[in-house]
Amino acid sequence: MKQIKGWLLATLVMGVGLGGLVITKGTGHAATTNPQTFISTMKSPVTTVANQYKLYPSVMMAQAALESAWGTSTLTTTANNYFGIKGSYNGQSVTMQTAEYDSNGQLYYTNANFRKYPNAKASMTDNATLLRNGTSYNPTVYSGTWRENTSSYSDAANALTGTYATSPTYGTSLISIIKTYSLSSLLDGSTTSSSSSSSSSSSSSSDTADPKPVVYDAATYFGASGTQTARLSSKYTSYRLYNHIKGTRAKVTKTAWSKVKAGQDVQVYLDMRGVKKSSTTGKKTTWYRIRFSNSSSAKKYWVYGQALTLPTVKYTKGTATVKVNSALSGNYYDHVFNSPYLAKSLGALKKLTAKSYAADSQAVKTQDGVKSTWYRIKVGKQKVWIASTEAAASPQYDYVVYSAASGTKKLSAKYSKYHLYNHVKKTHFDQQSFDWPSGSKKGTKVTVNYKGVKSAYGTTWYRLKFSGDKTNYWVDAKALD
Repeated sequence: MKQIKGWLLATLVMGVGLGGLVITKGTGHAATTNPQTFISTMKSPVTTVANQYKLYPSVMMAQAALESAWGTSTLTTTANNYFGIKGSYNGQSVTMQTAEYDSNGQLYYTNANFRKYPNAKASMTDNATLLRNGTSYNPTVYSGTWRENTSSYSDAANALTGTYATSPTYGTSLISIIKTYSLSSLLDGSTTSSSSSSSSSSSSSSDTADPKPVVYDAATYFGASGTQTARLSSKYTSYRLYNHIKGTRAKVTKTAWSKVKAGQDVQVYLDMRGVKKSSTTGKKTTWYRIRFSNSSSAKKYWVYGQALTLPTVKYTKGTATVKVNSALSGNYYDHVFNSPYLAKSLGALKKLTAKSYAADSQAVKTQDGVKSTWYRIKVGKQKVWIASTEAAASPQYDYVVYSAASGTKKLSAKYSKYHLYNHVKKTHFDQQSFDWPSGSKKGTKVTVNYKGVKSAYGTTWYRLKFSGDKTNYWVDAKALD
């Protein structure tokens, strides 16, 4: 996991020397004797990688300069690490002292492992991958840096403030470096300048302008919790397995089905959903990241949704009071668990300690022939999904004793004070009320065909039909004579 910490930028702003980074307080970027040499040396890996990942080369160059003190930091000179990324790279790392802040905001020093790269391009690629893939908890956290989401390098630079770095002036510092050393005209080319009013002379030279970057499709990613599954559909061989969603980046590779344990109805495990938007047509398609083993460390592949047979879910709007058994183990989710949306846990059932919750949607999921019912309830300001399995969520309906009825009745003088329903009131989730038919009045004859008594309340209901209408309605007996 790539990890960028707020301590790095906080330290830069304070002017503290960190791991060999020499910062001039107040300048907004590192002091150096020859930034032009740094730019000349880094131009090739920066432009190659940034264009490949559809990022701004000028912003990447400015970041590398700022984070590495123009290539003079100890971390950069010993490990080719230009962005302060922690962890290991292909098993390689270096241990260095770094500044951290505790929960009280106090600065302290500790040793940490930082990635060691074989060359500058590897460092650039690792950082570009971070900006494109985001974090496990938010894959699109850096989407503001993507060319398709911005109109200028300044937009991309400012998008790093508050996401990549905690410093409120981080984007401003990057823009200052870009402007000072004319990085946009040097690296971005005429199609990606700071604004539409940029001087054409700054990008007229074919010696400095890079080719127009390839436009990739955009994808929005949604993480999932637990073991969610699907099966390979009868059409799965019409599609391919990929290491990334097809068309969303350079060098996406394919894997043949013969390389995995595939076959119609073979179960696969899902941990992420992606919605791809075509850069040319705007059409959206759904993709899933799958693996062929329950192990989270198993190799993962992306596949188009039509290659899978997913559980079906039928949603119904309505109202119900739901009691939750918080003594049971389990979780509540942002979607029905294992639905085609996939679901992410939002908390444990044990946190749902209220006496009851209001539900506004019901879902019946069918998976491998087995049905389960779910309810969407309101928890604080959130609407979450909870299963009715093992009485984790129990809708509370009025008990009714039904019996056959026959004959005719008339609408009473008070009929208009009551409503017609598709069920006895408060007995079904999909409760609906209806207006009285046009022409209804006191004394209108109706045919009754069923009777219901709510024993707890001592109230009686009748199911009726109007002359010439085949629809059955339920109404309180007080609306009839």
